[in-house]
Amino acid sequence: MKIQKKIILIIIIAIIFIPKTVKAEDNTIETQKETFGINSFIENSKQYTGEFFADADISEILNSAISGKVDNSKIYKKILNILGTEVQTGIKSLLSILAIIIIHSILKSISESLENDSISKLIYYVQYIAIVTIIMSNFSDVINLVKQTSNNLIGFMNTLIPVLVSLMLYTGSITTTSILEPIILFLINFIGNLIQNILIPIILIIASISIISKISDQVQVAKLSKFLKSSTLWFLGIILTIFVGIVSLEGTLASSVDGITAKTAKSIVSSAVPVVGKILGDVVDSVLGCGIILKNAVGFVGVVIIISICIVPILKLSVLTISYKLVASISEVIADAKIVKLLDEMGDIFKILLGILFTIFFMVIIGTTLLIKMSNTGMMYR
Repeated sequence: MKIQKKIILIIIIAIIFIPKTVKAEDNTIETQKETFGINSFIENSKQYTGEFFADADISEILNSAISGKVDNSKIYKKILNILGTEVQTGIKSLLSILAIIIIHSILKSISESLENDSISKLIYYVQYIAIVTIIMSNFSDVINLVKQTSNNLIGFMNTLIPVLVSLMLYTGSITTTSILEPIILFLINFIGNLIQNILIPIILIIASISIISKISDQVQVAKLSKFLKSSTLWFLGIILTIFVGIVSLEGTLASSVDGITAKTAKSIVSSAVPVVGKILGDVVDSVLGCGIILKNAVGFVGVVIIISICIVPILKLSVLTISYKLVASISEVIADAKIVKLLDEMGDIFKILLGILFTIFFMVIIGTTLLIKMSNTGMMYR
């Protein structure tokens, strides 16, 4: 009977205090959102999202992340719609190039039957100019898209990192933030500038070499083009390895120091303050817990926005790479060997640009997630 009374008493206490606790946590999170300028961060982020979040509310995504009820179905549908649009665009380019190649093969057969070499050369040059026009149209669009994406990612990271760092300082990750913030911001800006000022011009040189070398058999610069391609890929691999290595090593050590420092401070407060020391320590933990929830939610929104910035150019470049490789394979039977080689090499160039995009994408994703993970690891040491 006494046990039943105790159970009933516990249930009554839970019913009375749990809603108040939940409400207090909600109020704490709302206060923290105002204190750390989260609403301002969301407004600033909208300039980087583009068409992906044209009909979505970032504030709603943040609140869903805080409550732990995130609906990913809308994001998946949006990605599929973008993929469908890019596939249609890729098919149009593919069919245009194939149509030019087929017309050229017919005219070439006629000129060969007339045994007129000058007409054959003229037809080849006309075909070549038409195909190069389509290629350069796609290529210029892609180069501008890669540059814009790089600028958007760097700009957004310069907006996101200070907000995350403020929340991390609030939750006690002092050493982690003092070490990682300057490293991540410096590396992202430095590598972004390297890509725009060195790698993109190299890609332009490779494309120019590929186009010029196919005009005549007398121009042979295949070795130079191959060297520049391999150098670019090696450079991308080294960049990503250095970034991940530096951030991981520095962050692991810093998070351990933060956790041990916070645990020591909590023990001192609990033992030094008479009567209410333990309660005070628990209250501090509760407030810090709300800060961690908000920080993780902001980090999640940051990752989603990073994906929204990159998804369109990544899908576009993927479709173009496959399209050019496919049209090179299909046209091999009827097209001139130099045309087939040009299309194949342009497919390789688009693939390198895709590699550049993936490098920037993974770099900012890794930087963001490691920043969140390291501060969470510090809390575990408590």
